[in-house]
Amino acid sequence: MMSLSRRRFLATASLTTGAFCLHPRFLFAEEESPVIVIRRAAATAKINVQKLRDNVSVLEGSGGNIAVLTGRDGKLLVDAGITASRQRIAQALSSLSSDPVKHLINTHWHFDHTDGNGWLHSVGAEIMARENTLKHLSAATRVEGWNFTFPPAPQGALPTKVLTGDQQLYLNGTTLELKYYPPAHTDSDLFVQFVDTDIFRVAETFWNGYFPFI
Repeated sequence: MMSLSRRRFLATASLTTGAFCLHPRFLFAEEESPVIVIRRAAATAKINVQKLRDNVSVLEGSGGNIAVLTGRDGKLLVDAGITASRQRIAQALSSLSSDPVKHLINTHWHFDHTDGNGWLHSVGAEIMARENTLKHLSAATRVEGWNFTFPPAPQGALPTKVLTGDQQLYLNGTTLELKYYPPAHTDSDLFVQFVDTDIFRVAETFWNGYFPFI
């Protein structure tokens, strides 16, 4: 599930350095915050659906990739994309199955993985994340490298199930392992292993073609 989809996504916003633009040392030269650029691009971004194995798929095109596990226990999403893409994300989810969205895991707190928390919660998703993800989303956070201050997320966008250790879930006929691994991309990263299909959702601790952004 490691891909350069975000590089392609950023390219549509005329950031020619692609995914590497999110590295702080590249951002000081940007006159406009990449957060604003990415959110604007997400309003028209195409959402690509790629089926992986069994009932696991990935949606590409709105911020970080979104993993989707379908089944009778309700859809489980790993990461939430950008809110501006809501309509196309919803259409992509409907194309996979009619199962309602019931579960959402945030791999870390960065906006391109949590921006859609609010609307996904409003349609029925319980949000799971590490305790530091809740901490960062609950308070105003200034990121100098992005030239942006994130306001506290509204209550409905906050994780309601806080993970303080490793967690095992069994949903839709699949065992999922949620594990925390420091040092990582942030102080709250976790990876999700879909055990039965041997798929790992590693978010941004590992990058395809680049050294990890730790």
